[in-house]
Amino acid sequence: MRSLLHVQPTLLKPTTGRILISVPYYNDPFFNRSVVLIIEKDDENCVGLIINQELNCTVRQAVSGIKVDMPVYAGGPVMHHTAFALHNYDNCKQSAEILPHVYTGYDEILLAIFEHAKIPKMDFKFFIGYSGWEPGQLEKEISKKMWVVADGSEELILRTPTPKIWEKAVRSLGKEYTHWLDVPKHIHDN
Repeated sequence: MRSLLHVQPTLLKPTTGRILISVPYYNDPFFNRSVVLIIEKDDENCVGLIINQELNCTVRQAVSGIKVDMPVYAGGPVMHHTAFALHNYDNCKQSAEILPHVYTGYDEILLAIFEHAKIPKMDFKFFIGYSGWEPGQLEKEISKKMWVVADGSEELILRTPTPKIWEKAVRSLGKEYTHWLDVPKHIHDN
């Protein structure tokens, strides 16, 4: 019988477009039950955005000059004065495709579209700050079983309700991970 504390790593490597799912026993206050989309990964660095940490303010309140009344997300603990956007609009010159139908970056035209909600099927999220790792740091955290790597999807990243993202990501890993859903959110409360 496998221990409830057993963490089965996936065979996936952390690359752009993949997600990191925090292991529920990794009781870091910032990353507890977080899902991080890797938006850039190379030999020099790794940058990601926490896609399920909604803040108690709107983009309009948090980012000067952007008149969007949608929630803003904490992308991570690094550079809180920097704004990022994820969206599914494929016609923005300042955007880079992270995975199919998910882009990062924005320009004035895209901001105007966001502000006036001109495209009904367009989904987007704004972030303040990001999550970052030095060379080798993320791989070390994965080997210490702090994260499990999975494939990202437009549905999970842009359309899943925020409180359900971690649960849905865990369920996507398969049956051998569903016991994580029974672990208390704050493990020290048990």
